[in-house]
Amino acid sequence: MDNIEQSGGVPISLLINENRMHSKQLNRDIEVKWLFSDQLQEGDVQLLFVQDGYYYMKLGGLQETFEKLLEEKPELASNLVMVTVSPGSPSQRREVYHPHGEHFNDFTEFFYEEVLPDVQQKLKAINMNVVKMGLIGDSLAGVISLYLAMQKPECWSHLLLQSSAFDEEMAEEAQRQIVHPDWKIYQVVGQRENNFKSPVTGEIAHIYDGNQRMMEVFEEKGLSLDYHVEDEEHRWVFWKEDLPRALCFFLKN
Repeated sequence: MDNIEQSGGVPISLLINENRMHSKQLNRDIEVKWLFSDQLQEGDVQLLFVQDGYYYMKLGGLQETFEKLLEEKPELASNLVMVTVSPGSPSQRREVYHPHGEHFNDFTEFFYEEVLPDVQQKLKAINMNVVKMGLIGDSLAGVISLYLAMQKPECWSHLLLQSSAFDEEMAEEAQRQIVHPDWKIYQVVGQRENNFKSPVTGEIAHIYDGNQRMMEVFEEKGLSLDYHVEDEEHRWVFWKEDLPRALCFFLKN
């Protein structure tokens, strides 16, 4: 792993701790990775859970973006800890991330009963105090991020939603469930994301329209919202290019 030189000449490395967590709830292994600076010290920490972790690492430039932040903004990123969660194959991903998925409820229980307690316990053991905690996700990973937050709104400070696969039914659910949580939301969508055909189900999704509708719900609820519309399609190159802005929103707010 390459070292990054901090302005003071101290080398900073991004450490990646890879492991597979056996989920009792899902009855299978789930890949979980920790990303953090080797300069991480006791004290306050900013904790970000990354849904679709495998794809964010492989296609979304997560590691490279984190390394660049450590190089250019060490004062912001040196106490950032990312925990990536990878749901499995495309079909498994839909089963756990979509509200109508067969194992959607199993996944939310897995996250809150297995992943989150494990992370909190490990951070507490090394005297880390979580001062902000967020979720980031693309497409269906953005959907599960919002639904996890709606289930326990008091746990979360930030949501980073990249082209989330929202629809009218999800907007109505958010309208019912969201009261007034203290969330800071980053939301981005492409103007050309309607008529997206799911490679798993073949269904057509109007993702731009869904995000516009969800944005209206967020605004009606009085949430702190940073909303962006770009001239883009539903693809990873868009989210990769957008990732630095999304992460800076988390770190600065």
